[in-house]
Amino acid sequence: MLVTCDADSQGLLLEELRRSQLCEMPGSWLDTGDAVQGSILLIETELDFDEFSDELERFGSVFVRHLAPVELEMPLKGSEEDLGALYDLLPGLIDRLDPHGSFSVQSRILGTGKLPYRKVTLNESLSQAIEEATRAVMDCRKPDQVVSLLCSPTTAYLGVSRTQKNRSEWPGGKHRFKKDDDQISRAEFKLLEAFSVFGVDLPSKGRALDIGASPGGWSRILAERGLNVDAVDPGELDPRLANNRRIAHHRRRIQEYSAKVKRFDVIVNDMKMDARDSIEIMLAFAPHLTFEGVAVITLKMPKTGTSPGRELDMIWEDFERLSTCYRIVGARQLYHNRSEITVVLEPQARKFGYPN
Repeated sequence: MLVTCDADSQGLLLEELRRSQLCEMPGSWLDTGDAVQGSILLIETELDFDEFSDELERFGSVFVRHLAPVELEMPLKGSEEDLGALYDLLPGLIDRLDPHGSFSVQSRILGTGKLPYRKVTLNESLSQAIEEATRAVMDCRKPDQVVSLLCSPTTAYLGVSRTQKNRSEWPGGKHRFKKDDDQISRAEFKLLEAFSVFGVDLPSKGRALDIGASPGGWSRILAERGLNVDAVDPGELDPRLANNRRIAHHRRRIQEYSAKVKRFDVIVNDMKMDARDSIEIMLAFAPHLTFEGVAVITLKMPKTGTSPGRELDMIWEDFERLSTCYRIVGARQLYHNRSEITVVLEPQARKFGYPN
């Protein structure tokens, strides 16, 4: 199967796989041609795809962005003949499709050399052929199952899987959002991706605390969802937020902030500080999160120079510290993260005397 991670997290991915003992190591890295694609590792395992995905979830992998099964391989010539050869492989893939479920073809093309076809061409032509041969309906937005096709300069890797087992609905985990005209910063995509990946349902009204809010992108998103936001940061917010009645800017450090309300329905923290300092701030505000509330924090990863094994140990220690006051819903290095991890949290009911 194919495992995708952030281009700078290869060592951490390998360390996770080594500790999980789910596959033969070390596998082989494919030449993606650019860092935006992420890094892709081809591995072998005795587990079937669903079992591997489930076990990886139980292990708590942070750095696996996307999974795709490899059930068929085909050499590529880099010519139009490749398309005909791919069509010849379709019967083997169609047998693996549930005709009663929707599907999507997700193609990726690697390498710097130009092939005589693009991923759009592959997606459209293969989807049409599959629809004609089965009763399955194509659905690019929310497919039940995915036909994965990865074309390297020399080889095509193909497989079929249920979308939920791929760890991301997007090819290679490259979660895309359309840029909003009112967008304040790229960081907004991090929060939106966290909502999507972890299935976060925000309340339609209530109060939110945005720790380290400047320039205000996360505050804007929360306000748009109907929340009244306390945006805490000594820095300035984007001028476009000045007349937003749902956002109250407190120009001070979070350590100097005194909440006027007892509880918040949402607490978010995207501060650019050492992970352990940021965690201590979240622990201090844990009693202010409502029983059904949710918190989102990005943890900045240790600087380079730390071995992957020690770095992973430190990350797990950070999770353990957070777990003293929260329940961790999920933790992942998302596509829109850089050298950081997004963690979604819920309150621990017993810790603060909430009713069961």
